[in-house]
Parts: sequence; C-alpha cells; structure tokens
Amino acid sequence: MARRVVSDEDATRIDLAPMIDCIFILLIFFIVTTVFVQEQGLQASKPDAAAHVSLEENVSVAFEITPDNKIRYEGDEIPLADVTSRVKAAVTDPEIPVVIRAHEKSDHGTFVAVWNAAKLGGAQALSFNTVD
Repeated sequence: MARRVVSDEDATRIDLAPMIDCIFILLIFFIVTTVFVQEQGLQASKPDAAAHVSLEENVSVAFEITPDNKIRYEGDEIPLADVTSRVKAAVTDPEIPVVIRAHEKSDHGTFVAVWNAAKLGGAQALSFNTVD
C-alpha cells in the first residue's frame, strides 16, 4: 500500500469556496429583503441661519396661561373673549408671531380656547411653549 506524503502546504490550505457561497447567499438575501420605499413625513420649512432674528424683537403678541387657567396679556389679566380683539389689533402683518406660554399645570382646554381665539383674530404664525 502506497503512503501519501502530506506536505506542509497541503495541511494548512483552507478551502474558501463554502465561505464564498455563504457570502453570496447572504448578499442575495439582503438585496431581496431590502425595502426601497421612501417614507412619507411632515415637511418642515427651516429658517436660514442668515435670516435669524431674535424672537423677542419680533414678538408683538404674547399670551400667558397661569396655573389657575387665567389668561394674561402684557401682565394684565384678560378674559378669553378679549383674546381675538387683542390679536386683531396687534397683528397688522400675518407674519407677526403670536406666542402662547402655558403653565404646565394649566388645562389643555384653556390652551386650545386661546389658540382658537388667536386664529380667529387673524394670527397665522402661532407658537407655544410651556412654563414651569
């Protein structure tokens, strides 16, 4: 019986064909299962950095809702019915922002009522924030 002589090169040689087959199978799997659908989202217009204007300089109408749901305008307490007339008087340009600062403990209903009254008064650039 003839003995086969194994050299050092044959003993350390690794067959790469099965590994390459696995890589191709994974590549095909990922290509087939990839979804090429563009997600729909909300389009937001972001201001340019060059057009940055301080918000405090541009704010002419700012309402504050206190924790006990009272509405303040320029430090004075006003009824909800006066919000629309104050906005109409102050907003001469639709781009003038109207800011509503609501306390975190105020009711959502009061906030929504002030928001709707400001919209009825002609405010188009409405924003809000919460105050502690």
